[in-house]
Amino acid sequence: MTMNAIPPAVSLTLLPDHLSIYRFDPVTPLSEIGQPSGVWSITRTQRELSVVAEENSCLAADDVDPGWRCLYVDGPIPFDLAGVVAGLTAAVAQQGLPVFVLSTFDSDLLLLRGKYLDQSLRALRDKGYLISGAAPLL
Repeated sequence: MTMNAIPPAVSLTLLPDHLSIYRFDPVTPLSEIGQPSGVWSITRTQRELSVVAEENSCLAADDVDPGWRCLYVDGPIPFDLAGVVAGLTAAVAQQGLPVFVLSTFDSDLLLLRGKYLDQSLRALRDKGYLISGAAPLL
């Protein structure tokens, strides 16, 4: 199988959501999570139930890590296109900044720590990524 090359200009959109990452016991019923709005994602493994949702929306969580912003990779992204997430995360990680990734059928979402948002956006722009929904950095 031949892998496609990464497009020269991957574009991203900064979403307005202010997100938290919540941790629940893996047997927590989904009905106890509530009704998140905006961007949200639920992942259950044998070890945990993780929820990404608006800040203060999952008050019954066992643990919470607030203060995340979300970049949506403008898709759809074909499944056989390799290296999209690797390129995005490398650009941010090379600056020593944290990143959390979610994937959907059509796209990827890059969660960036809000207090480092400007630095993260600058790192991505320096690598040639186009970002809409965010003020230009001087």
